[in-house]
Amino acid sequence: MSDYKNLRGKKVKFLTSDLSNEQAEGQIFYSDTDNDFKSVVSSAAWSAGGNMITARGNGGASGSQTAAFVASGYTTTGVANTEEYNGVGFAVGGDVNTARPQTAGAGTLTAGLIAGGFAPPSTGKTEEYNGTSWSEQNDMNVERRTMSGTAGTQTAALYFGGYRDITPTPNGAMNSTESYNGTSWTAEPALNTAVWQNTGDGIQTAAVSVGGPPTQTEHYDGSSWTTNAAINTVKIAAAAAGTTSNILVYGGTTDGGDTGLTATTELYNGTSWSEVADLGTARRGLGKGGDYNSAVAMGGLGPAKSNTEEWNITTSTITGAAWASGGNMNTARVENCGVSGTIPAAVAFGGYNPAASPKATANSEEYNGTSWTEGNNLGTARWDISGAGTQTAALVAGGGTPGSTANCEEYNGTSWAEQNNLNTQGRARTSGTQTAGMVSGRKDVPGITVNCETYDGTSWTEIANLNTARGAPQQVGDSSNALNASGTQDGVGGVVNVGNVESWDGSSWTEVANVLDDSRSGQGAGAYDNMMLLNGSGATANNTQMWNGTAWFSGTSTPYNAGAGGSNGPSSAVIHAGGSGDNDGTIEFTGETTALNIKTLTDS
Repeated sequence: MSDYKNLRGKKVKFLTSDLSNEQAEGQIFYSDTDNDFKSVVSSAAWSAGGNMITARGNGGASGSQTAAFVASGYTTTGVANTEEYNGVGFAVGGDVNTARPQTAGAGTLTAGLIAGGFAPPSTGKTEEYNGTSWSEQNDMNVERRTMSGTAGTQTAALYFGGYRDITPTPNGAMNSTESYNGTSWTAEPALNTAVWQNTGDGIQTAAVSVGGPPTQTEHYDGSSWTTNAAINTVKIAAAAAGTTSNILVYGGTTDGGDTGLTATTELYNGTSWSEVADLGTARRGLGKGGDYNSAVAMGGLGPAKSNTEEWNITTSTITGAAWASGGNMNTARVENCGVSGTIPAAVAFGGYNPAASPKATANSEEYNGTSWTEGNNLGTARWDISGAGTQTAALVAGGGTPGSTANCEEYNGTSWAEQNNLNTQGRARTSGTQTAGMVSGRKDVPGITVNCETYDGTSWTEIANLNTARGAPQQVGDSSNALNASGTQDGVGGVVNVGNVESWDGSSWTEVANVLDDSRSGQGAGAYDNMMLLNGSGATANNTQMWNGTAWFSGTSTPYNAGAGGSNGPSSAVIHAGGSGDNDGTIEFTGETTALNIKTLTDS
């Protein structure tokens, strides 16, 4: 009988700590610490990604798990906008020239293709994407809609199946196949069975068509289609990613409508189908991208959805970014309080509660990652603030009283002490540290200001003004580098939201890309080159937005409206306390994590 070394070419290692690299897959080792034999194994699972900016389904989608697009599609009507996925969240792309649902995509984020769709009626319109804008190209030979049976690239694509609802014939479900060379479409050998709402993937000369109302699979070899094994679960309007020898098919519906939505996922090895882990959310008409071991599911219908999921076959356990509930505060704070520090060491202070008396609070309490404990109060009760620094070295300046104040206080982990005042009073946001603080833009009663000041641990100094006056801006960073985003102005008929963003380099402010959504934001967290912005009102109150130093993209939604609370911490570990959604609640954000999948070997 052969031993493990002869079978695997490796010895069983004796280790005091676990293996820590993916190349160790299949390696058996003995853990002296745990007194067990272990091995690194691969697993397959879906995990949550960032939400789409606009919920939609039946758009044209393609690309990779970390660089994909969804163009056009359907919400409650056809939309023209494009969204780009970076593996974390979505950013705004260029609009298509003709808005239409039931179109289909191919190619990459910077060399994309959509063709067909429902204009109405069914259309052969074709557009190419360069990562910025869409351009009209030659139409398909035969108009069609309701298919994501696509394969290949922008200059070597294959589209197959679909539905044609115009005369002359052929119309109805189609077996028509066409190839695209970057300029024009050419008729190719037809599918053996006419299908619509089918899916597929591959390359122009080696593609797979799956599902539609029938359940069969067909292979294309560049010259003909061959019928192969039927999929296990009926899949209409599903998504697919992979090749003829390894393709993943996920989501869809079993009856063509919302009552038959399915989350089932199946993997095809070129011969047979096997069920694997289900999607977290059943849906049809979802956007596809990636390959069989690293796919992405974007949006979908049943009704229009915004959530994104990532599929990975890997030796690592991937835990998607998510918000979780923390302990409740002792004092409810409906409107902007200050939070300094991070998880699990934060301090919350000030805030406003219209149901309390007095409405403005000086209350201060500390968080240990589980519960809040009452501490010594602020010297001045206030709201419309944010916190800077840490749990043991916090800073706050300005705020509403209900007028406004220039008062500045420092916290040493035990008590608050008065410091030199701001030069200009107002309801302000403080960021940075206790010895490198910053306030920029504020609201007084009445009016707003462009005034900015920095703090050196002793006094406040006037610096260059913002380019755009705003009140209640969301700010992160310190006196050397900062980002000021969103805010409000007093406009005709009430408050007007400000969408522009400015970056501070230590000497001047520069306009950078606007936020995705200028809904009045709740609070900001993170750093000048890696910020999270929590929305605070309106239909998108649960949304978050992320800044990577260059562009804004969507983040992970909060479990409730987090508006007007207080936030702090790095963008990968944010604590948020209070606000209109849960005025004494706490929520904690943890970014995506990856850990090697190590299993203990047993005899059962």
